[in-house]
Amino acid sequence: MRRGFFALLLACSASPPPCDATLGSGGDLVLVGAGSCATTLRLGLRVATGSPDAPVWSDAASSPVRVDGSWQLEDGVATRTVTVTNASSDPVTLVGLEWSTDAAGVGLPVDRMLHDGYQSWSYTGVESIPESMEDANGTAPHGGDDEDVLGEKPGVSWWWTALADASGAGLVAGADGGTVLKTYVAADGPAGGPIRLRIVQGVTGDAIALAPGESRALDGLFVALGDVSARLDDYAAHVAALHPPASPRAPALAGWGSWNMYYASITADALRTEAQFAAQSLEPAGLADFLLDDGYEVHWGSWMASPAFGADLATLAAEQSAAGLRPAIWLAPFYVATDDPLVSQHPEWFVHAGTSVRTYQGTVENAALDVTQPGARDFVTAAVQQLRAWGFLTLKIDFLFGGAVEGIRAQPITSLESYAQWMKALRDAVPDVRLVGCGAPMLPSVGWVDGMRIGPDIAFVNHQEPSYDFFSTEARQVAMRASTDAWWSLDPDVVLLRGDGIDDAEAWTVVVYSAMAGGDYLLGDPAEASDLRRAMELAPEIVAIAEDGAAARAADLFQGTDPEVFETPFFLGNNDTAVPHVWRKDHALAVFGWEVDGYTTSVDVPPGAEEILAPDAPGPLAHQPFSGGAVTVASHHARLFTW
Repeated sequence: MRRGFFALLLACSASPPPCDATLGSGGDLVLVGAGSCATTLRLGLRVATGSPDAPVWSDAASSPVRVDGSWQLEDGVATRTVTVTNASSDPVTLVGLEWSTDAAGVGLPVDRMLHDGYQSWSYTGVESIPESMEDANGTAPHGGDDEDVLGEKPGVSWWWTALADASGAGLVAGADGGTVLKTYVAADGPAGGPIRLRIVQGVTGDAIALAPGESRALDGLFVALGDVSARLDDYAAHVAALHPPASPRAPALAGWGSWNMYYASITADALRTEAQFAAQSLEPAGLADFLLDDGYEVHWGSWMASPAFGADLATLAAEQSAAGLRPAIWLAPFYVATDDPLVSQHPEWFVHAGTSVRTYQGTVENAALDVTQPGARDFVTAAVQQLRAWGFLTLKIDFLFGGAVEGIRAQPITSLESYAQWMKALRDAVPDVRLVGCGAPMLPSVGWVDGMRIGPDIAFVNHQEPSYDFFSTEARQVAMRASTDAWWSLDPDVVLLRGDGIDDAEAWTVVVYSAMAGGDYLLGDPAEASDLRRAMELAPEIVAIAEDGAAARAADLFQGTDPEVFETPFFLGNNDTAVPHVWRKDHALAVFGWEVDGYTTSVDVPPGAEEILAPDAPGPLAHQPFSGGAVTVASHHARLFTW
């Protein structure tokens, strides 16, 4: 989306005007806004029962399932607990709940929404609210869940969303947890007309059987009007309070990762060469984590070194530790390759679809393990305990969506109950290990992981050289999921700087937004990058910003919209995605020129601020005083200010 040369004067401190809200009556939720958010938001409640494939919908008053709980308002935020009870004399199967606005819609001049994808790699960005959508199973459709990596639906956000205008005024709505039924939020309506909001809990394939009089607690809801950026932080804080870390949160990763240099062709010899470089050049800079990121194993489910890899994992971990590095390793704990004898010997250990074992087609076909089978659970916990015994201090656990697929298990639990049991089993098995989630359903992972991948891969085995379209996509994901730093360290994938697919100015942009993510800071190719680019990413000022533990917030989060939902440029091409320009932390500010013609704005900074200049030669980074005011950034460049 080419927007030309911006002459917009956007102050970093600008935010929508004040908004007040009170609770009214006449619906499940009546939220009355005043000031800049003047509206009456009415949400009615419907209940789906029967078959997940053909649910029967009833309004809450006539449903055999009674929905208890009440809305509370504090500091303008409305929250609701949810408990369901079978009020009939017969067994009932609950399929889901839907809260929906009335004919007046949300009553605010919103025209865009934050689309949060189902899992780590899923598209997350700002899209225009579609005029309409075709319903499925009597409510809004959904996609992108389970193993459907490319199935996201326009106008449908997972777990939470924000509806806003270009200034960022609007509302935030979502579930307060992901523990029982999956929640998605849909918005549609004509431009300038009423915008319909639907919050759907369930209707994704799960069902809950309720005996007469039986009750179950479900996840609650969160709805707030006003400055959407601030409300997203309120939402994240609310969820964090309800789902605290199962183990004390470990600091973010900082060091080196193998995948985007060696992919599945990594060998012990190559790893030793990189370890020597890391010990000499990265560890002195405070970057001591050393991640063997896939490619070592026999196949999924056999988490030991293959003969082709060339050395056993315990020996390598010991060598790395002796060199001052912190060994880390990748695995996909909830899957086993279907040609592993375990699948034929113990088919009951796996989730089923009908009478067959449920499978996911990755590089090879893999089967999802059933946490309700003690043998399957013991198989996984033994694997991670063995890796810990060999000396690995961090586990990057990938393809976690396999723990939350709908299907038939030995015990009748929902997909998210399965996920929670799996994550608890991992935490209990290795309580002192740092866990970095990947390919993970976002909200259900809160409290279980220390770090979380928040975007798709930025390079692939058949697209290995770094390119700018992948980096702008990654930066978008960082900006849109920044508020999740309340739950974990953001992992935006490794920093890649090698080759001539990007120029030095673009490399500086990569370094700046990676540092501003304030989370995992793994370098993917420092030995192969030029001396200049390596100096950028290892500069003490950059490392300090990267390791401060806080993700920058974008001042212009909702200024642009993407023309369509797209997962990654690798699959769907480069759509010149909309990325916020002005990112701010407590002690740093970055301004980016994503567009072809650059960007101009005005910023405020505290006294004594300096600009860290993009270097043109290896060596220490130069600084110059900066007192604020107009800032112009050239195309594909970045400017960085600290104080």
